[in-house]
Amino acid sequence: EEGWDAVGGLFPGLPVVTHGQNRDLGWAFTVNRPDLVDVYVLEINPENANQYRFDGGWLELEIRTAPITVKLFGRLKWTVKEEVAWSVYGPVLGMPHGTYAVRYAGQGQAGIFEQLYHMNKARSFEEWQAALKVPGLPMFNVGYADREGNIYYLYNGLLPQRMEGYDWSQYLPGNTSETLWTEYLPFEQLPQVLNPESGFVQNCNSTPYKTTLGPENPLPEEFSPTLGIETSLTNRARRALELFGSDPDITEQEFYAFKYDMAYSRAGDMPQYIEMILAAPVTQDLDVQAALDLVRAWDMRASPDSTATALVIWTLQSLGFPEPGEIEPSALAQAFVETVNALKQAHGRVDVPCSDVNRIQRGDHDLGLGGGPDLLHAVYGEQRDDGHLQGRQGDSYVALVTWNSNGDVHSRSIHQYGSATLDEDSPHYADQAPLFASRQLKPVWLDEADIRAHLEQEYRPGEELDQAP
Repeated sequence: EEGWDAVGGLFPGLPVVTHGQNRDLGWAFTVNRPDLVDVYVLEINPENANQYRFDGGWLELEIRTAPITVKLFGRLKWTVKEEVAWSVYGPVLGMPHGTYAVRYAGQGQAGIFEQLYHMNKARSFEEWQAALKVPGLPMFNVGYADREGNIYYLYNGLLPQRMEGYDWSQYLPGNTSETLWTEYLPFEQLPQVLNPESGFVQNCNSTPYKTTLGPENPLPEEFSPTLGIETSLTNRARRALELFGSDPDITEQEFYAFKYDMAYSRAGDMPQYIEMILAAPVTQDLDVQAALDLVRAWDMRASPDSTATALVIWTLQSLGFPEPGEIEPSALAQAFVETVNALKQAHGRVDVPCSDVNRIQRGDHDLGLGGGPDLLHAVYGEQRDDGHLQGRQGDSYVALVTWNSNGDVHSRSIHQYGSATLDEDSPHYADQAPLFASRQLKPVWLDEADIRAHLEQEYRPGEELDQAP
């Protein structure tokens, strides 16, 4: 009864919900990539290896001994001692080719869990934003919505305020206070969007400058290049902008459908990939030519029954999904022919449905999937010798949270495996996989009555210790 009433996604052992919801608000993260780390070249005193030049003089490295306990086998452990060094920039690394110091955002801070805890307990936008203002998470895009109808996007980060005139993407001189940043961009100056006229915000690991449609987008000219803020759009971001931007009145069901969109944007890289595959100098082999016909007719949707998706995705993945301008035609031709041969050998045909190749394999389940890399229904698979792409990352915990006009919350969620992510003997190790494969969500129970109606086990954490002899 102390007011902590939240549900969502977290990592094993984490004491707080990482992203999720309570009855009044919800939030989620995507990875952003500002420049948060700098590497400095130190000039070591040739007469004293523990000194480095700084602002015209020599400073002493702070030398300490760090005890490191190593588990060998069973209960046997061994403690080794390593010498560590520290400079005004941060930790120091002695390498055969030089001595370097590293400085990173959030260095010396440990407020992440407290920040997340207050986000869990917030009951209004003001309380939730106040929690974010306290330095903690050094990165992440944040999307937010609440029962009052507020929507919000923040390019969150501890962004170092650096001096202009240096190339902060390269090694930096470690002999001057000019490169020693000590402050971060104030919270109020971070890229952010609150309640835009368009009615939506989105971020799919892409630039904050295209968060929505309309004049409320952050302007790139207002942010220093030294911050390293991204300017590119992923396919997922393009599709989100296309889908949300073309629908002025989005229902819950439409929102659900948008989440599981499996199309590549015609404004992205995929049309270029297809054009290059069709122009690649491949052989006149009948299977290869049949495969090219499938690619030529592809609608750029990775639906479960698509017979061209596997050909394109397997080919590009074998090359590491390079930028279109980085692909050598001969390498692309070879990769495409090898893809055709691999699919033919494993499946006996080249027109293999996407779901026959794209798989989620967990416990006793081996299930076909739609979706693919950089789609809103994101599935990134590992190429297997048996002609399958075994799903490894992409969609994981997915939640759809809705408040009605009375402010009452209703939510559904899914996990690609189940709630017991580490215990193979648990019935919940893979029990959500079939729902995930069919793009279905399960109800989230927030009220005690609903929880008790579906209760499998009731216990108090730690009670097994009290019962021990």
